[in-house]
Amino acid sequence: MADWITHIASPVVLNHAWNLVRKDKARWTRDLTMQEVERDLPLHIGLVSEELLSGRYRPQQVQCFGVTKASGGRRMICAPMVRDKLVQRAVLTVLEPLGEQIFHPASFGYRPMCTLDMALARLREGIRQGYCWLGDADIAQCFDSIPLRPMLEQVHALCTDMQVVSLVESWLHAIPPRLRPLGPGFGLPQGLVLSPFLCNLYLHDMDMDLEDQGIPFVRYADDFIVLGSSRPTAQTALEVAAASLERLQLRLNPEKTRVIKTSSIHRFLGKRLPNVRKRIAG
Repeated sequence: MADWITHIASPVVLNHAWNLVRKDKARWTRDLTMQEVERDLPLHIGLVSEELLSGRYRPQQVQCFGVTKASGGRRMICAPMVRDKLVQRAVLTVLEPLGEQIFHPASFGYRPMCTLDMALARLREGIRQGYCWLGDADIAQCFDSIPLRPMLEQVHALCTDMQVVSLVESWLHAIPPRLRPLGPGFGLPQGLVLSPFLCNLYLHDMDMDLEDQGIPFVRYADDFIVLGSSRPTAQTALEVAAASLERLQLRLNPEKTRVIKTSSIHRFLGKRLPNVRKRIAG
């Protein structure tokens, strides 16, 4: 079994993580500014490495604040200290390649070398092949609703390292329970470095359920479309997705989930869908 903590705590990985957070405007910790840390960077990076290797690393409590969503309502954003962001980046550096070995090619959100344009191109190709009926799906409060214990089990299945699982768990529990919309035991904090990756990892089971049923789909994080050649097949595909999500303790939002025929009056990820091309008889 790989020693992932040693890899995470290595100078190569921590230095890579530092280069990704060095311009962050937040504080290193409650007691230290980024300017103070930069004056003696090898010392502070070395201390983080020692804490990880000895099991003494503990995250500081996360600061959270609400922002207004474009669709109305409030979204809670959480901002860890930069020291904790550094370690999360280091963990992501190790976990991401493991995820890339299993993630479905129809999953595009928050993945290296994957773009919104690639997701749209795959969707257009499916439509070109005749799958012009779409189950346009919205997962109700996806990030807030993900149950933590099953999600941590997915992390363990991915890396088989309880030290890494304990690290991830420590960041999730650094969020005050009163700030969890669905209560203790639920919710990936938006603003946590690892949250998009963990969302992809958790929804991977649904991707594979759709694959096993032969249902074409395109997913971008918690937004997805299932494709069918007729309204009934698209509706059936949505029902398969709904049953898979129910097993994951998630659900579709009935007010924002619908079966539509592809048309430029509809949008996916902010982009217009293509119209159905009429076949010309030869």
